[in-house]
Amino acid sequence: METIRWTPTTRWLHLGLAFSVTIQLLLSLALEEPGEAEGVGRWALIGHELFGLLVLSLAVLHWGWILAGHDGGWRRLLPWDGEGRRAVWTDLKGLLGMRLPEGGPRAGLPSLVEGLGLLVVTAQGSVGLAIFVVLPPAGSIPERFEFLYQIHGIIGSLVWLYWFGHVGMALVHRLAGDETLRMISPFRQDGVSEPNARALEPKGKGDRGEL
Repeated sequence: METIRWTPTTRWLHLGLAFSVTIQLLLSLALEEPGEAEGVGRWALIGHELFGLLVLSLAVLHWGWILAGHDGGWRRLLPWDGEGRRAVWTDLKGLLGMRLPEGGPRAGLPSLVEGLGLLVVTAQGSVGLAIFVVLPPAGSIPERFEFLYQIHGIIGSLVWLYWFGHVGMALVHRLAGDETLRMISPFRQDGVSEPNARALEPKGKGDRGEL
């Protein structure tokens, strides 16, 4: 049976999001409040705003690509039906047995985590865009909009958690000899077979990386 792999478009979108989100998080460590930013803090704020717009744009493109039915469609990322939930449960039981879930665009735990991460990044970018729109060219945000900073901070913590978890699991897959990183890399041209949104099936008893 041929291994189902991500399409090249998804691979490039993933790389773009991974790079831009990482830069965005690093810039957040150096930026200062608008109206008070000077020197490095000011340039970090400008970079944070620009990369924030890039992150949101890539996230919207990713959702558009998924909603168009590519790489399993939205049901892969948000497995609300019985079949998707069974696939997630199968992967969870496998983890308890020290077996890594299989990668690739299929219904299951990795896709659910991917979907939740994409939702968090999209929410963070949307709140950031709202702040960008209401923020005066020079000065602090109006008091009535200060709640946006609080929401931005809360979601930002979730993005950090997702980033560490994502990188950590990627390293675990690598150490286990799993080919997930090679499969998602846009620089590898190893025969892509795109899954149909209606053809997703839960993971069976195929090979899995051992922890």
